[in-house]
Amino acid sequence: MLVGHRRHVTRLGPLVSSALLARPWATPRTRWSCATVCVGGIHPKLPLPPLPFEDRFPAESPSSPVELAIGSTTDVEGARTDRPHAPTTGIERHPALYRLGFKAVEVPGFPDAVRIGAATVAQTPGPVRTQRTHIAQRPGWRPRFIKAMDHVEVGHRDWLTICQLEVRVPADVPRAMTHWHSQALAAVAVLAALLDERVAQDELFEDLLVFDAASDDVIAVFDHVARLRTFQGANAMLRAHHEALAALSTLDLAEERAPLSASRWYLRAAQLGPVADAVVFFWIALEALSKPPFGTRLTAKEQRRTDVKWVEDAIEDAGLDPADVNPSVGRLAGLRAEIVHGGVEQPALLYDGYYALEQIVRLLLRRQLGLQVGWPLAPDESNLRDPWKLVARRLHKRRTTEWIEGTT
Repeated sequence: MLVGHRRHVTRLGPLVSSALLARPWATPRTRWSCATVCVGGIHPKLPLPPLPFEDRFPAESPSSPVELAIGSTTDVEGARTDRPHAPTTGIERHPALYRLGFKAVEVPGFPDAVRIGAATVAQTPGPVRTQRTHIAQRPGWRPRFIKAMDHVEVGHRDWLTICQLEVRVPADVPRAMTHWHSQALAAVAVLAALLDERVAQDELFEDLLVFDAASDDVIAVFDHVARLRTFQGANAMLRAHHEALAALSTLDLAEERAPLSASRWYLRAAQLGPVADAVVFFWIALEALSKPPFGTRLTAKEQRRTDVKWVEDAIEDAGLDPADVNPSVGRLAGLRAEIVHGGVEQPALLYDGYYALEQIVRLLLRRQLGLQVGWPLAPDESNLRDPWKLVARRLHKRRTTEWIEGTT
C-alpha cells in the first residue's frame, strides 16, 4: 500500500494512495554539484561531498484521502502478466527524495554524510517528521479496510541513521518504493559491515518527498505500507478447528526440533510478503521439514538425493502429487539460486514462486506438527461449502475502504 498526500505551494491538494499489492494475500532535493576539488584542479565527474541531513518534511496537514486503484493480483494472475498496472499520479518525472530511517547509536566523528553508491547516509539526532498510514482489515464477507493517515515525529530521544536517494517519480511508484527500499537497505548494510550494526538497529520510517519541478517546494509525500494482503474474511471456525487448537496445548515449545525452527522461518517469510529474502526463508523451512533430523546417518542413496528430490518426496508423503506444484519444485529451487547466488532482487518468478512456496511450507508444517485440519493453504480461499464458497469468492473481490481521521 502506497499512501501519500499532495499539496501545491500555497494550499493542500488531495491525498493520493494506491494498493501496492492487493494479492489475496499492492532534505531536500539537494542540488549536488557536478565537480569536486581534487589535487591539481577540478575533476568534472565526481560530486562534492554530500551535505548534512536536513528534514524537509512539510509542516502542513494533509487533506482528505483520495485512492487510486492499482490492478489487483487476481486480475494480474488471470492475465498472467508480471506486474499490476500502476495508477496515474500526475507527478511522473518530478524530482523526489526517498528516505529510509533507522534507530542507531551515535558514532562520534561520523562525517556529515557518506555517499554509498547513489545513496547518501547521514546520522542525526531525532526526532524526524514523517507520514505513517495505519491499515487494519475487518472480518466479513466483503473485505473492509480501516485506514488512518498520521503525520508523526519518530526517534524521540534517539540517534538516527537516515539513508536518502535522489530519484525521479516513475509511473509505478509502489513498485519503485520496493526497489528503493532494497537499495537503501543495501547501502546501510554495507555501512554496518564496515563499522558495525550500531548504525542501523531498528527500521523506524520510510517515505518519499516529491518536489515541484521548478523549485524545492514539497508538493507530495508518500509512505509505504508494503505488500498489503487481503485475507479471506468469511472463513468459519468449525469444531475440528477448535479441537486442533485445543490439541496445541501439548506442544513442547522448549524442545529443539526442526518443525518448530521451520515454523519460525515460515512466519518470518510470511510477514515479509513476496520479496527475495522471504523466498530464502521459505527454503530454509523446507529443508528443515523435508530432510532427516540433524545427525541422522544417511544411506549412500540418500546422500546423492538433491534438495529438490527431498522436497518432492515430502510433498508426496503429505498427500499431494509433486507434479501438480506450479511452479515446479525444480523451478522454485532455481528461484532461490537466482536470489542467493545471482543477487537478483526482483526475479521474474518472484510472485508466483513466493505464493507456491508459502503453501508448500504450510502443508509440510501441518504434517510435521500433526495438524490434521486447518484453513485452506491459500489465505484468500474460503473453507465454506458451495454455494457459500462461491459467494465468498465473489465478495472477496469487492473491497471497501473507510478512512478515519488521523493525527498531524
